[in-house]
Amino acid sequence: MNNITFMVCPHDTAKNPERWFMFAQFLTQRIQNSIKFEQSLDFIDFHEKLNSGGLIYANPQDSLKLIKTNGYIPIARPVNLFDEIVFLTSNNIKNPTLQDFAGSTVISVTSMMVTQVGINYLERQHIKPLEVLSRSSWMTVVRHIYRGENDFGLVYKDFYDGLTNLSKRNLQKVGETQDASIHHNFLIAPELQTMTDTIKHYLLNMKDDSPQGEEILNNLGIQKLVSVSKNDILHPWDSAKHTIDVMANKLAHPPSLCHHHHPTDNIKNNSPCSDVILNHKNL
Repeated sequence: MNNITFMVCPHDTAKNPERWFMFAQFLTQRIQNSIKFEQSLDFIDFHEKLNSGGLIYANPQDSLKLIKTNGYIPIARPVNLFDEIVFLTSNNIKNPTLQDFAGSTVISVTSMMVTQVGINYLERQHIKPLEVLSRSSWMTVVRHIYRGENDFGLVYKDFYDGLTNLSKRNLQKVGETQDASIHHNFLIAPELQTMTDTIKHYLLNMKDDSPQGEEILNNLGIQKLVSVSKNDILHPWDSAKHTIDVMANKLAHPPSLCHHHHPTDNIKNNSPCSDVILNHKNL
């Protein structure tokens, strides 16, 4: 019996990680191989061990890296879960609308694919920010807006939804995307290629396999798993990069996607998808 290390994006294990232990146990029973769920402490830990994962549930950014750099094979994704952006303003802006983003300085984590979903949305609405500046994490973006240090921001929706009501007190949500273009994915290591069809079969049929399989998926907020291809993951990224390049050329003061360091950016273990739930003490 082979031992397969199963790794999961830390953002998705921040709450109730035991759900993923049950997921791994279910797969172990079906494929007759030991699926060992290894929880990462944070994104630094996750990325350091990424190459050791046999089966990985990764965010869009890490999925791209695993495919292009490490030859991982995408096999499945949740049918109902997508990475989206929330548009936020500080309380300095009265009765805000998306139009207020036009000609304004906007902050986000520009290295993350989901930020580009938000930029793409603004472009379709013919809204052109003055510039989009990068911060080190979603937590840093929220902190700056909360304190009124910046007035406009793009934040990963799952991160925003995980904030406490107190953390949202000084934030104004103007809208959110419903692009449904990028998503987390299950990927298998190239050295396990001979097991791809077997593992994929049980993932795609997990909902209908048994009441237990359906319950495990429901606990993870997943309706069902569907097949995903390499092109499904690479194409949105190529389109997003094109959109950013076009938008950058139109902005009045390029470069539009600079990483401007801020005194509070250099926070230990402060990853783009930080799973820290903010409260009034750390805002």
